[in-house]
Amino acid sequence: MDNLIIKPSYVTLFQCVGPECEDSCCYDWQISFDKKSYKNTIKHPLLATTAKTAFIETKKSTSDWADIRLNAQGACPFINKHKLCDIHAKAGEQALSHTCKTYPRIHKVIGGNKYESLYLSCPEVARLVLFSPDSFQFHSSISGVKQHSTPSPMWLEKTHEYSLDLLVSMDVNWEQVLLAIGLLIKASDQVRQNILPIEELDKRLQQLKLYAQSGELTEQYKNLPYTPQPQMHAFMTVHNELCKTHSRGTRARFTSLNQAVGLLCNEENNYQIDGINQAWTEHAVPALINHTDLFERYILYSIYHHHFPLTDSQQLSWEAFRLLVLDCFMIRCYLSAMAFKNKGLSESDIVLCFQIYQVARQHKTEFVESMSKTLEECGIDSVPAAICLLKTNT
Repeated sequence: MDNLIIKPSYVTLFQCVGPECEDSCCYDWQISFDKKSYKNTIKHPLLATTAKTAFIETKKSTSDWADIRLNAQGACPFINKHKLCDIHAKAGEQALSHTCKTYPRIHKVIGGNKYESLYLSCPEVARLVLFSPDSFQFHSSISGVKQHSTPSPMWLEKTHEYSLDLLVSMDVNWEQVLLAIGLLIKASDQVRQNILPIEELDKRLQQLKLYAQSGELTEQYKNLPYTPQPQMHAFMTVHNELCKTHSRGTRARFTSLNQAVGLLCNEENNYQIDGINQAWTEHAVPALINHTDLFERYILYSIYHHHFPLTDSQQLSWEAFRLLVLDCFMIRCYLSAMAFKNKGLSESDIVLCFQIYQVARQHKTEFVESMSKTLEECGIDSVPAAICLLKTNT
């Protein structure tokens, strides 16, 4: 059977903006070189002088042979005065390390099919995903590779497909969509454990659609309690971890977000979740009047990018759902803080809130591990408890 390549339009539309980038990947990133690229760079007549001090040999493997030694400004030493890469300019794209050649591109092979995506930690990717009208046109093509591959479990593919279906077909707000997806995940976990037959997922999808059409889903969401204590603990813990692990924590871009958060602290410098939620209602929601689909876009991106309910650590279903809800909660808090600080939100502000968070979320394993630990500390052990993170008492 022919394997497929699946690609959303945001992958095709992406073009690096180089020196115009607000948060260039040529700064503060760990850049690894494979052995061949490293040897070619240190021997190149136009690059050899810089290369003498530019590398730290690690020799972990042929694919991870050396790391770039960033300069005092946190920049790759091969960046020239025009903020462009000298390796690319003087030796061509083929001379770049695998890291530089591929970022922000990524792909996953699941069930023999290749799913192409981009990291949201790149500002230009965030801009495309959040605002471009054409970003989510999906295309598939035959890869040309015919090889035996282990098929993806039926429960996984159905849960993935049905999560997307709920997102795009239900006429309810994004918080209620997440509630529906959580109820789907509950059934999915039982199917995965052979407690329920696979047909139950088909029934659950139809039940949830009817649930939304009848207004019962909206009513259930409204009846969930406002839980400020778990929200405050979750935000405080995850934001502190972000400050600790973020590779650009001292940069002006990150500082602007952290300062916005600080404006919503009390005199004891404690985060005030009531103030953050009030800022969402009074400042962020009016500012997002022209971007009402912002979180639907983010959730769609996340479901596709991770092949939800998989996670990057290969954990399944329930953990993937909890992390998705926590992601939405944290980003909403950051949008609230920026809207409070700036008395509104520009497109650049919105991109900043999503992208800054994803630098740690998509690239720091320890950050994701701390998120899971925080969810346990907050007692987020059920679908209602998870969705209560999103309630704003309004």
